Amino acid sequence: MDQQKTSKWAVSSAVFGIIAVVVIVLAGYGYQWNWWGLGTAFTWLLPGSGVLALIGFSLAVVFGFARRNEPQMGGIGLVALGLVLSIGVMGTIGYWFTEAQKYPPIHDISTDIENPPSFRAIVPLRADAPNDTTYGDQDKAEMQREAYPNVETLYLEVGYDQAFDRALAAAKQMPWEEIVTQDREAGLIEAYDKLPWFGFIDDVVIRVDTAETANQSKIDVRSVSRIGRGDIGVNAHRIRDYLDAVRDQ
Repeated sequence: MDQQKTSKWAVSSAVFGIIAVVVIVLAGYGYQWNWWGLGTAFTWLLPGSGVLALIGFSLAVVFGFARRNEPQMGGIGLVALGLVLSIGVMGTIGYWFTEAQKYPPIHDISTDIENPPSFRAIVPLRADAPNDTTYGDQDKAEMQREAYPNVETLYLEVGYDQAFDRALAAAKQMPWEEIVTQDREAGLIEAYDKLPWFGFIDDVVIRVDTAETANQSKIDVRSVSRIGRGDIGVNAHRIRDYLDAVRDQ
């Protein structure tokens, strides 16, 4: 009898909430698994999940009004599920949209913008990437200066070999996908990081060199996205985390 009293609005709210979650999750993982292209994910699936979530939320509101006239109407648990899932999806979309507005449309960040570290071993791995390894023009450099003034060269009061050891140890501690090369003679460490959800890959090159002052070394880091005009601050955040790890060595 209780099952017969369950409101269709409640059931529909839960169903739309569940579908919205499935769509938003698959928007990223489906792209990562090569089920569809990035255009499909961003143009159709992500907005579609938002629409589905809005419908689920609206149906929950309708249930609330309908239950005022029929207090015996069942389905509160289903409505709660629909609300939580729908709000979660809309909140996720809103959060990332807001975050995207906070950062400049650049995807290549370096501690040294005058002479950024160059990729070597990574270059063949990103042969098909839409973004190349050219650092960019002066306008992009100015954008970085303004947005990330604290992304700077790290100076260490140690010799070159000790600085390279610390740089490599810190790189191994980072949750990156793989360290591609560690060339002590050239002073280069290269790695790449694979982001969850969409599986975007960002490449990192670390350059260790002696500084102008005796018994001092310097470490420069560059992090570049293989795809996308902007990076929502991910590359700068990665560089700061890495340099903090070097300091802690």
